[in-house]
Formats: sequence, C-alpha cells, structure tokens
Amino acid sequence: MFHGISDHKISEIDQNAQPYLDKNEFENIILWLKDNFSFLRPDQIWNPDKSGILLTFDDGFQNNYRTVLPILKRHNLPGLFFVTTQHIKNPRNWLHFVKNNLKNYKIPKALLTNEIKEDYYNGISEKQIIKMAKDPLVTIGSHTITHPVLSKSSESDIENELKESKKYLENLTGNSIEYFSYPFGDYNKIVLDCVSKLGYSAAFGIDKVNNLGNSRFEIPRIGIYNDSKPYLSAKLSGIYKLPIREII
Repeated sequence: MFHGISDHKISEIDQNAQPYLDKNEFENIILWLKDNFSFLRPDQIWNPDKSGILLTFDDGFQNNYRTVLPILKRHNLPGLFFVTTQHIKNPRNWLHFVKNNLKNYKIPKALLTNEIKEDYYNGISEKQIIKMAKDPLVTIGSHTITHPVLSKSSESDIENELKESKKYLENLTGNSIEYFSYPFGDYNKIVLDCVSKLGYSAAFGIDKVNNLGNSRFEIPRIGIYNDSKPYLSAKLSGIYKLPIREII
C-alpha cells in the first residue's frame, strides 16, 4: 500500500505534510520487490496457485499520474489505484487531511508554489484519470468521494460516498469499478455490508483488519513508507502479515 509519491522532497516542509516517499525512493522499492517477488493483477489475488504481490495506491493524488505511472510503465508492472473523487472533479479541492496538515504544520505560503501543489497535494484531473484507465497496467478503484471516517458516518452518507464515487468513476472511465479501499482503513459491519450490496467485488483495509467474517471485503495490506532494505525485509517477510491466500 502506497499513497502519494513526490517528484522530490523539500526539507523545509514537515515530513507529515508531504508524501513520505519520493520517486527515487519508490523506484528503489520497486527494484527490491522485483528481486524478491512476482507481481499480480487485482484479478489474480484469488488464484491459490499464483503467489506474488499487488501494488496499490490510495487517495488519487496527481503525483500518481505524473510520477508513479511512468515508473510502473518502465518496469511493466500493474497497479491498483484507489481514487477519492472530490479532488478529481477539481484537483485543487484538496482533501480534508491535506488542508489540516498544511494548517497544523504551518507551511510557509512562499513554499506553496504551483509546482509543489501539483507534486504534493492536487488530485488527478479527469483527463488524466481517463488516460490512466485506458492503460492495461492500471486498474481504477474507489476510495469514496470525500475520504470520511466511514464508521462515524450515517448509513445514508456511507451509501452516498460508496455509490456515487463508483458511479462517477464508471461514467468517467467507461470501466466497471470493482474494487474499494476504506479511507483510513476504517470500517464496521454496516460499511462492509454496504460495499457488498453496491456491487464491489472486493475491498481493502490497511495493516490491521477487523475480521468481521468476510475476508473478500477485509483484505489487509502492508503500508510502505521507507525504502531501506531491512525495513522492506521486515515488512514483507510473511511473519509480519500472513499471505492473502491463508485468510480467504
């Protein structure tokens, strides 16, 4: 599980207010993974005879198009991109946690150039999503409209976030949106049942899932925030998290 991947880091901006990884660190991770694993498309994770890893990206930041996609294409690797639609309709309508981070970490306005906004905070544009969706290496999934804490939302708001984001992305790309990831990895039985009811075929959590009894909608993922080899070895050892085929 990845999120934003920047072109470059800025030391004057707090680490918590910019992507944890830049393009060089991300490519280091990809090279290490290629030496140790095979790679899967989303539809292959159900195959008990095929082992490997699935690369997923949450939120739909523009850097996923500008920075991540060229690296995946260079290495011919598939990726599943979970998109929050609020900042697709308007790339500068930043997600609430982005706005909070900028306020909490007091980023000087002089540093917020258009280049940095595009590299760190903007959403993918509609034109870019359409182009991504046509790439055979790319699968687009939903990550709600506004990235809320779903377990604290009303049932009507939950359904709206899941249904309308799916509908919007399907109309935009012309593709079926089959996969969903829970914002913040947060969900409960009501949320899980809504995901199932609305026609998603699978849903992804984070490192820890709630084990509510439907593993197809509670797929755990390993978050990667560092490119050091000892860190990657520990995270992807299999001791840290059981292979997916052991829980389905």
